[in-house]
Amino acid sequence: MIKNLLKLEWNKIKYPYLISLGVGILYSCLIILPFISGYSYNHKIEIWQQSNQVFDLIFPLLAVLPSCWLMYYERKNNFFIYNLTRVSKKKYIISKWLMTSIGSAMIIFVVSFAGLIFCLKFTNNVKLNAIKLNGYDTSLKEFYGYYLANKPYLYGLILSVWRAVIGFIIGTFGFVLSLYINNIFIILTGPFVYVFIESYMFAILGVPYYSIVTSFDPSILIAKVISLKRILVGPFLLIMVICIISIYFSCIKKKSIHYI
Repeated sequence: MIKNLLKLEWNKIKYPYLISLGVGILYSCLIILPFISGYSYNHKIEIWQQSNQVFDLIFPLLAVLPSCWLMYYERKNNFFIYNLTRVSKKKYIISKWLMTSIGSAMIIFVVSFAGLIFCLKFTNNVKLNAIKLNGYDTSLKEFYGYYLANKPYLYGLILSVWRAVIGFIIGTFGFVLSLYINNIFIILTGPFVYVFIESYMFAILGVPYYSIVTSFDPSILIAKVISLKRILVGPFLLIMVICIISIYFSCIKKKSIHYI
């Protein structure tokens, strides 16, 4: 039953999802080009790191825009209530949550890893002169620098998978908002606003390594302040926020999700 529901949900979002995926892949590849020249690099993968600056900020939008709108409009048009006559509420919500969150995870993973592949395979005439200028390989001082320098594909794959996990959580956040919020603008921009405010607050407090942006891209800070425990704080905090929002609307306000 869940498998059939997932297929149904995919058919509803596949066109905006594939368009968003295509735009994301195109962006992740083209954004590499301006960073090829004008910088000193130890390895080609550092071009990919440098080009991720914008992606680090907009990834919540990329995660939620393709699919989180659907639940809002099904509630608004009473389509959600109509479907409850044919399938259980629990299974229907679970299928929509899985499609939204897995879809968010996959689009983040593909866009991230596609940029890496393009950078390593198709960029030429890159001057890798940083080692010569500095006298040593500075990339080895970065977070998991050995893998960055010697196994770039493995490094990029693991980082992209981790980003997909964060994308899954962001997708879940967007889905929870779509269950209870009656404003499509808040639903689609809420995760982005949260990430922006959270990152800003941690920066003000002097602990930017706790932010979900740092967790998404540990290379934005020097390696000595990054640890596995610290990069888990941002995702864990977001999960707590999701739980608090769910409990507030469902148990305290007792807000119905059936209609707007």
